[in-house]
Formats: sequence, structure tokens, C-alpha cells
Amino acid sequence: MNQAPYFSSSKTLLAVTIFSLMTASHADETAEQQNSTSVLPTISIQAQKEPSSPYVATKATSALKSDAPLFKTAQSVSVVTREQLDQKQARTLADALEGVAGVEAGKLGRRGWDDFVIRGQTSSDSVYVDGLRVGQNTYVATELSGMDQIQVLKGPASINFGLVAPGGMVNLVTKRPEAENFARASMTYGSYNLKEGTFDLNYSPNNSEKGAFRLNGRISDQDDPTDYVYFKNYYISPSYNFDLGDKTDLSVIASYQHREYIRQQGLPVIGTLKDNPNGAIDRSLYIGDPNFGKYEADVYRTGYTFKHAFDNGWNFNQNFAVQKTEMDGTAVFAQTKKFWADSSYTTINRANNSRHQVIDNLSFAIDNRLNKQFDLYGMQHDINIGVDAFQEKSDYTNDKYDIGNLNIYDPVYGQNVTLKQNVLDINRLKYLGLYLRDRIQLNDQWLLSLSGRQDWAQTQSTSLVTSSASKQSDNAFTGSASVMYTLNGIVAPYVSYATSFTPNSGTDVNNNPFKPEEGKQVEVGMKLQSPDQRVQGAIAWYDLKRQNVLVTDTANSGYKAQRGEQLTRGIETELSAEILEGLKLTAAYTYTMDAEISKDTNASNVGKALDNIPEHAYSLSARYKFDPTSKLGWYVGGGFRGETYKTVDGLDVHIPGYTVFDTEAGYDAGHWGAQLAIRNLFDKDYYAGALNENLVTLGNPRQINFTVKFNY
Repeated sequence: MNQAPYFSSSKTLLAVTIFSLMTASHADETAEQQNSTSVLPTISIQAQKEPSSPYVATKATSALKSDAPLFKTAQSVSVVTREQLDQKQARTLADALEGVAGVEAGKLGRRGWDDFVIRGQTSSDSVYVDGLRVGQNTYVATELSGMDQIQVLKGPASINFGLVAPGGMVNLVTKRPEAENFARASMTYGSYNLKEGTFDLNYSPNNSEKGAFRLNGRISDQDDPTDYVYFKNYYISPSYNFDLGDKTDLSVIASYQHREYIRQQGLPVIGTLKDNPNGAIDRSLYIGDPNFGKYEADVYRTGYTFKHAFDNGWNFNQNFAVQKTEMDGTAVFAQTKKFWADSSYTTINRANNSRHQVIDNLSFAIDNRLNKQFDLYGMQHDINIGVDAFQEKSDYTNDKYDIGNLNIYDPVYGQNVTLKQNVLDINRLKYLGLYLRDRIQLNDQWLLSLSGRQDWAQTQSTSLVTSSASKQSDNAFTGSASVMYTLNGIVAPYVSYATSFTPNSGTDVNNNPFKPEEGKQVEVGMKLQSPDQRVQGAIAWYDLKRQNVLVTDTANSGYKAQRGEQLTRGIETELSAEILEGLKLTAAYTYTMDAEISKDTNASNVGKALDNIPEHAYSLSARYKFDPTSKLGWYVGGGFRGETYKTVDGLDVHIPGYTVFDTEAGYDAGHWGAQLAIRNLFDKDYYAGALNENLVTLGNPRQINFTVKFNY
């Protein structure tokens, strides 16, 4: 355990570097003023608003904390725009992340919240909204209807955000007021009794973003193919842009989400992937108990974005958000070690494996940064200096109950539950980070980027049942460096190196606090774009190591443990394009060469493959509009997505690969429109992944949705 000192060599070095760059910038600026007494200086102010409508994104300002083009960013970044979200027919974050190179989403099934893996590494806790961290382990799925973009940074991103798993992070960009008046609404009816309504209202009294107000929301109710499972969601979000003059922007936003659902928990391997002597298991079987299996959650979030341009060329940005999450849920699970209660494979063992979970989570996040572009010694500098902080307090109840076993061929629900163990923990996480990044344009072709960050983090866990407590303080210096060469504005190869630091909260079964995770990555890639920027492509090879990894403690149910190192290597390619008039498409391919445990205190684990990672994954989606010169008329679309087989530790058979097809057709008539969309067109039965060697998770069956849209 390392105590965070008031001064450290890395901190001092970072501070000296910041001071030197600011001094050099000021000296250069003073010399220019002395040499020009009759000409007023030119002040250039660059807007940093995310594009709200283009199909092909060219920037990811919120995630990168930079207005630099993606083409000139020496890092793998994927952006799913609002139009692409509609084209994907995305209703969940897992839907949105399907087809993003290097990302595996929804492999743990329709559990009611988000889970995803980036570059072979679990990254589900690395979710950000407008560049600010969302609280950990809240069991609440992300709401997509209020988002304009989904941005995915792959590889270590600690330089910008501090608390990011080395695989990468997902940043959601919220809808903000626009410079026009509109009223939009939609109603959808679909398979499995889906009923949904959305609205999006924008009022701009001066036809400007300043002084504009926006209100959007969604109400949704849908059953699941699994018996008793359902998902209900209510969401509303108002936002307002203040008019504070040409040099100052202030945007405030709030949101409320209520979610109610029952978890889908997969099916036994014997009876699905393996033959069961009693016959195949019905895919609609629910292995929990509907009388002890409902989750309800409320999420309140508010914050603001403030920007100011100073006369000396410096720009100040501040983001702040506070989020309150309240969740109450119950669930019944099957035992993982003694899964079967009989030798005839008819009854699963659920003894001592029911839970009542309550979460009361409050988090604060703030990010402050200064930015300036200037020339120094014949080179163009784009410098960011920032301080960010995050604080989270989570009261977590996880009471454990006993319940009877379940005959999977003749299930009986409504069994009595008996309390066996009380668990009530209070977890706290705090961090403070100081970061510096300088993008240096050496000449017309060469771009050098150097970054450094010092983090101070503190985790604390207290058990109110056992009166035990643990507290840990850590500090670390992380950084990144990259070099890129641009050829004719079309091709830009690059190489980069980055490290990461992620403090862990909580303790193991012996009440020992967890060490921080650390990561490091080498990446070699190439960015591609057309002269008109309507085609954006990328290819990258990476070598990523993740150390001090948290995993499920198989010897102690309900606890986590920390072990060794994970290694992933792979190649990713992506394309997002408007290649012809009216034709838009996205394509992605991922080849994971290695995804394994490279070090472990248990030598027998070394070399084991990481769970639920296919060797190959691919997708293609296209949309064609018959009259591209008009916003009105017919359009059609379609595509496919799939992957090769996967493995899970302890499971002696492969999870089969699959390919599914999607299609859509619609008509826009100005003030109204209609769309018919079908996911998994041929209703292919496939498996999304596996929870362990005994439970396999189900892929999504065919979903047919008909939507009517209104636009005024």
C-alpha cells in the first residue's frame, strides 16, 4: 500500500513541465506583440460542439478532450453517430456496440444492465457521460434515447480520465439544445409485446444554440422471450443553453430514469450445448423465481458544461455532474460448484444462493482544463492542462437467502426463502488527477503527442455487519506517447504507447484491500479518409497487458479475488462511409490473436483463454435512400453481424459461432414517417456467451418493430 505524498518526483516533473510550457507560450506571445505595434492580434476561437447529425463522425471532442480530427489522432477511436444508432435499430448499449471493432457486448445475456469487453478486457465499469464517470456497479442499463453519439476509446485512456480499465472506455454524448425549433415524436410496437413512445422538443427563440431549450424522453415496456422476464423504462431529460455572450458558453442538463425489470439468467449447458438424457431444455425456461426476482432503480443526474475563451488565446472548459442511484432488487441463482442436485440432470441446485441487493450510490465528478494553440520554435502546439476529480459513496446491501431447488422440466415457483446471511457494506472511492497533454505539429507531415498524468486515489470499505474496515491510498504516474505521419491528407500511419492506473474498491474474503489495476499497451495503426472526409477508416494492431485483475473468487461465493496478468493482442479494422449518393455503410472486422492469462499465482491457469472472446468478429450494415437529393422518400437497409466460436474457463465445449442478418425499410414524408425494422431476420437460435461452465446465455431472437414518426 502506497501512501500518496504531498510531493513526488513525478508530480514535480509534471508541474515544472506545465510551468515551462506556459512561460514559453507567454514569452513567444510577448515577442510577437513587440514586433507588431500597428496590427491588432487575431483571436481564433474554435467551437467544440459535437456534430449532431452527420452519418460519418470526424471528431470525438468529448472523449478525447480535444477538437483534433479523428484522422489526426494516434489512437483507436470509434464513433457511433445518431443516424448509425437508428440504422443499427439500437435499443440498448449492447445493441449500439455491436459491430464496433474490438468490442464484445451483451455476452452475459439480457441481465438488465450493460456489460461489454474491449480488446479482451472487461470494461463494463468504464462508462462515461459527456466525459464524466458514471458510478460503478449500479445495475442500471444506459438510456440511449437521450444520446447523440456513442464514443469508444480503445486501449489505456487514463491520461484523460484517470479511472479507466486498460481495455478502454465508452463515452456517451447527450442531446443538447440546437439552433432550430422542432417537435419530434415516435411510437413503436413490436415483438414480445414491445410498446414504446419517444419525444424530442427543441425551442430556439433566436435561431441560435444560445438561449435554446430542449426536452426529450422515452417510455418503454417489453416482455422477454424468457418466461416472466420483462423490462420497463421511463426517461426524461431537459437541457438549457444560457446566452452569456460570444466568448462564454454554459449548458445545463438534468435527467431522470426509472427502470424495472427481471433478470434473464441463461440456461444449463446440459440440455443446450450438451445433450440432456431428458431432452432439450425449452429456451423460454426461467431458472429464477418470479416472486423473488424483480429489480427497481431510479437514477437522478444533473450537471453543466462551461466554456470561456480568454483574449490571450487560452480556453477554459469545466464539466460537472452529480448522480444519485437507488436500486432495490432480488434474484435467485443456481449454484456454480454443485450445479446439479441429482444425477439424472433434471433438477438444479439453488440452495443458499438467493440475494436481496440494495444500492444507494451518490457520485460527484468534475473536470477542469485549459487549452491553447500556439507556435513555438517553428512548431505548432496544442496544449491541454487539466485537473479532474471524482468521489463516490455506495451503500451496498447483499443479504443472502436459501431457497429450494428447481426441476427444469417441471418448474415450481413461489417457494419460501429463508435469510442466511446479512451483508451491508459502505464503499468509498476518491481520486484527484493532474494531467498535461501536448500535440506538437512538427511540420506538415509529422505529429508528436506527449501526455503525462499524476493520480492520487483512495478506496475505503466498511462492513456494518462485522464492524471491519479497510482503507487504502495509492498514487501513480501514467502517460502516453505517439507519433504520426500524414501523407496527402489521405493516409496517416502511427505508433503509440500508453499506460493506465485504475484503483479498485472493496476487499477480498480476508478483508484485504485490492491493489490498483495497471495496464500498458503498444499500438501500431493507420488512419484513412477520403478528400471530402465522407469516408473514415482505420486499421490497428495492439499488444495490451492488464495486471492486478479482479476475478470471481471461486472458493468463496460472493467475493472477488485478484490475480496475475492478462494479455490480449489483435488487429482491428473499421470503415464508416457515404460512398455513393444515397448509400451509407459501416463495416468492421476484429481478429483476436491472443486473449489469455499470462501470469497467475496458480500456475495451472497460465495460458488459459479469457472468457467469451471470439477469434474473429465481423459486421456490415448499409442503408440506401432512393432519392438522395431530398429528405423525403423511401429508404432500405440491411446487414449482417457475427463471430466465430468462444470458450469459457471450465467449459469443455465451444460456444458456437453465428451470423445473423438485419433489415429495414422506411418512408419519410416530411411531417411524418414510418419504418419496419427486423433484427435477426431468420430467427437464428444462437448463444451470446456463458456465465460459467454450467450456464450459457441466450442470443436475441427475431425482433420485428413497426415505428411511426412525427416531425414538426
